[in-house]
Amino acid sequence: MFAKKTLVAAAALLAVAGAAQAQSSVKLYGYIEASVGSFEDFNFGTMTTDRATKVESGNMMTSYIGLSGSEDLGGGLKAEFVLESFLGGDTGSSISNLAGVANNSGFWGRGSWVGLSGDFGRVALGQYDNAFFTMGLAYNPFGSSMTFSPTMVSYYSLGGFLAPSLGYDTGWVNSVTYETPNFGGFTASLQFAPKETSAGGDAKNNYAISAAYNAGPLSVMGVYTSSGDINTAYFDRQKNWGLGASYDFGVAKLSAQYSVIKSESGGADDKAKYFQIGAEVPVTDAGKVMVSYGQTKYDGIYVADGKLKQFSLGYDHSLSKRSGVYAALTSKKLSDFGFSDETANTFAVGLRHAF
Repeated sequence: MFAKKTLVAAAALLAVAGAAQAQSSVKLYGYIEASVGSFEDFNFGTMTTDRATKVESGNMMTSYIGLSGSEDLGGGLKAEFVLESFLGGDTGSSISNLAGVANNSGFWGRGSWVGLSGDFGRVALGQYDNAFFTMGLAYNPFGSSMTFSPTMVSYYSLGGFLAPSLGYDTGWVNSVTYETPNFGGFTASLQFAPKETSAGGDAKNNYAISAAYNAGPLSVMGVYTSSGDINTAYFDRQKNWGLGASYDFGVAKLSAQYSVIKSESGGADDKAKYFQIGAEVPVTDAGKVMVSYGQTKYDGIYVADGKLKQFSLGYDHSLSKRSGVYAALTSKKLSDFGFSDETANTFAVGLRHAF
């Protein structure tokens, strides 16, 4: 009799534990990548190009580690959180977004937010991906690569070009983000990041709005941002907009983007107009060829009629659902910037693993 009661009690405890685990969960995940190759880029100190053979991390996508979790609150409502940190897989170092910039140099530089989700969509508070970054990675074959994606190079790597690039990072800190549920393929998001200061001057609140439609092989997205909190995480006064689209034909997925970045400085304007076209072509069940061409035209107080042209070609091969290898090359060319050598070429082969 005692044994029977003990078995019943143990079964009840296991049922309660299982129910609790089903209602809440926490997971550890991440991505690590390293590559070796010959890297060349522009040196704005000497107005020449520098080349070196390197082992680097994150050339196809920046390595990171993350923690996330959710709790079922009942009635379709969930509490959620995300903590993610960039990693340098080649050195074992942590990497911050906009290192040295106020309000955005902490360890959890990739994402750090808490939110609620349900039938109404999701509300998140903290550091959350900005819609311009989401559009940029979604509609080019090289995704979020800061080396091989012409989109990401133009959006985020042009500070040394004395020309306008996005005046904020991939995620907006100190932000409130609302994402709608899916209405027959239509989704939208609103993001607000207050200036968090009572001082005058150029400090402004920051806003982002986006809308997207995804149905079968077709995907389109538009985004508009207004930002301008000088000398903090939003370091330039800007009004930007962009469009992206892709269509998967099965034998190839084609993508295109167009965006305009407008910076305001002391009553003068800098402007950059960017377009990208690309394709992903599956050649085997595990491998695909990626090709992309992008061009940015600059017009402003620092650079008049300057251009950046970039062509990238790559091959990605999956070894499993989580691991793969790739080889890629890219060629960047600057026009009317005053360089003695206006072309920089990079080639690398890499290994990636997600966990």
